[in-house]
Amino acid sequence: MSTIDKTRVKDLRIQLKGINDELQRITGVFKIEDNGGVVVSPEQRDEFRKHLGKAQEVKALIDMEEGAAGIAAYLDGVDDGGNGPAAGTDATDIVRRGGIPVGGRKSLGEAWLGSEQYKSAKAGRFSRLPDKWESIGDDSPAGFGQKDVYSGTAGTVTIPALGTAVQTPLVERTLRPTRVRDLFPKDSTNAPMLYGVREVGFVNAARPVPQRETETVGGVAVEVFGRKPKSDLQLTTVTYPIATIAHTLDVHKNAMDDEPRLRGILDRDMVDGVKMVEDEQLLYGDGENENITGIFNTEGTQAYAQAERAGDKKSAAIRRAATRAALAYFVPTGVVLHPFDWEDVELEEDGNGSYRISTSVAIGAEKRIWRMDVVDTPAIRQRQFLVGAFGRGAKVYDREQVSVTASSENRDNYERNVVTLRAEERIGMEVPRPESFVEGTFLAA
Repeated sequence: MSTIDKTRVKDLRIQLKGINDELQRITGVFKIEDNGGVVVSPEQRDEFRKHLGKAQEVKALIDMEEGAAGIAAYLDGVDDGGNGPAAGTDATDIVRRGGIPVGGRKSLGEAWLGSEQYKSAKAGRFSRLPDKWESIGDDSPAGFGQKDVYSGTAGTVTIPALGTAVQTPLVERTLRPTRVRDLFPKDSTNAPMLYGVREVGFVNAARPVPQRETETVGGVAVEVFGRKPKSDLQLTTVTYPIATIAHTLDVHKNAMDDEPRLRGILDRDMVDGVKMVEDEQLLYGDGENENITGIFNTEGTQAYAQAERAGDKKSAAIRRAATRAALAYFVPTGVVLHPFDWEDVELEEDGNGSYRISTSVAIGAEKRIWRMDVVDTPAIRQRQFLVGAFGRGAKVYDREQVSVTASSENRDNYERNVVTLRAEERIGMEVPRPESFVEGTFLAA
């Protein structure tokens, strides 16, 4: 980066720091209620939004300056063979070398395009493809199989921008919803099927027991040593299938040679297609024909309806449902609800017309309500919500994490210059403590 570029970026960073200090001042005077919510006046809300907009604009300018400086520095450098400026190399080399930020993670598409199999196939103009073509190693699909609130290693995948010159402009990726899988910690298994024990009932008979007490034996009262009462626990053996979620897509050989387009197909269409169905299975799978038994179809879960307490808003219904999980001796860790219902929660107002915000209001803050992580996704039906102890009351296991393979030997692909892509994963879910989950229902609007 040149001296001028460094000075410009430094000034922008100082400006961003000043705006952030002002945001902290604004949020510092918000009224905090006893229930943990935050009351914001219309004036405070407008002032916060104005400064937040400024912060986002300055941050975008910083990203642009640093990206442009990175391209200039690359073009002024030399290629891998020391044969002159990189600007004299092929445009696809610019994408390949400059596309990944130093120290950044590759997306599945980037790792796939960087694999030796892809380079070899491309050199042969895709006349012959490997029998099994997939990315292997630290940047393999295994790193993008799931994300969780504990390790943050996959499910919702953040795709880094190319940040370099390409032959044609790339359209921004569409906004992807967070995943139900994001609430689960990372677990894996080598078993073809999961077996577990589910507790379906517990009667606690514990009581203080005296050393001596009176019992009636044969109609006669006699003094005996105190007998400890017997509690009752019902256990049942449960099997959980390992489900295969997969789909295929035909693409022309030319698309295989167009790396930016192929990367979008791999990351957006192939991987997202699998993940969307994964969320539906975790919630509503019927457990038949090797489908996952979703939490909503698991026996023993609790239920709570907003209608049970007149006048309650949606945020209050979520809090009361969380109490049901706590009474089952499990601390709820997450909430799943439809984006329209989450919108209603964020737009709730108090009697003065001010927004009652129960989530954090800092730049980049995670979605949380009542100390629980929030996943708003179209995978759950509108006016339903799910509160529970994700990772304890239910666990998700990877048998095979998401992988993408390719083949030209499918039907008449060879004659038509077509390549068939296949994305698939194998996962299973066990729900050993269904009472730790509460299926909620909101009132109709």
